[in-house]
Amino acid sequence: MSEKVFAGCVFDPKQAEKMIGKTVLVSLTCMNDFGDLDAFEQFAGPILRIDNKDGLVVKRGDTGEEFSIPPDLDHYQIAKPGDYKLAESETIISNPDYVVEWDIYPPDEH
Repeated sequence: MSEKVFAGCVFDPKQAEKMIGKTVLVSLTCMNDFGDLDAFEQFAGPILRIDNKDGLVVKRGDTGEEFSIPPDLDHYQIAKPGDYKLAESETIISNPDYVVEWDIYPPDEH
């Protein structure tokens, strides 16, 4: 995403504050123009910050890079305790605090 603007997302700042420093397991499903699966990615890491400019920023555990996803906090689910195996690797994420799944579609061209 070249420009990160999440102005349409509304969230409770008190809820956001409680999520900072917690671990989130992220699953991204990227679809092509025909609605078919183009790519799938999973990663986990601590939540660094949450705002409408940068979104919910995660420090990826696999690369150490910051990654922004939408800050729609109602979409984030409290994770059940346990080990989560990433689908495309042998990596195990133990006891994340939150899980979230996002489906990503190409923008409509008008």
